Amino acid sequence: MTAQQHAGKARRLVLTLEKGLTNCAAEATAYGRCVTANIETIGKHACQAQFQAFKACAQQTLKRKW
Repeated sequence: MTAQQHAGKARRLVLTLEKGLTNCAAEATAYGRCVTANIETIGKHACQAQFQAFKACAQQTLKRKW
């Protein structure tokens, strides 16, 4: 694959992720606020509900599963 092909593929990926983030702005904001509010004591599974809501939105928007 040439450098130009890599650049094109990277651009498509960024545009796809941008779509997911734009459509899920409310969920992303809620997750970010939760993390920020708990930054001093953050641990595994902190803000789990907010993360799951963001993840579900992104999966639905992007039509992909992670």
